[in-house]
Amino acid sequence: MATLKDVKRLKYLCEKYELEGREILDHFTNAQLQRVYNGIGPESFPSWVRGLINFLHPTLEPSAFIHDAEWELSDGTKESFTASNDRFKRNGYKTAKAEFGWWRLRRYAVMNQARRFGNICQAFGWDAWMEPYKERTMKS
Repeated sequence: MATLKDVKRLKYLCEKYELEGREILDHFTNAQLQRVYNGIGPESFPSWVRGLINFLHPTLEPSAFIHDAEWELSDGTKESFTASNDRFKRNGYKTAKAEFGWWRLRRYAVMNQARRFGNICQAFGWDAWMEPYKERTMKS
């Protein structure tokens, strides 16, 4: 679970980089965002694995922050699922470009990881996308 300090830092970075979809964060309190954000990687990963991935890819954390909020409010459609994963990639590219000059190899490594993580979510994340949607519709 994220700390309140993590949530505030990630919200700040989403604004700083003007990331796509950051408006969704306004639908949550900071306490809710602490619960929703699990870091880079699926909920099924042990927390230490997600912690390691976050440590190795800190530039992608703001993208994952928005991504997790979108998944929490999943509407259960393939279109939104694909749009969320594509947005993760675009936001990852944007943060990589903002953090690293064109001459730095790290820029392209981060962009490549954003693409890979977005593609992995697209290929294997459907059940996780549907879970919050099913929970909400079962309660109705």
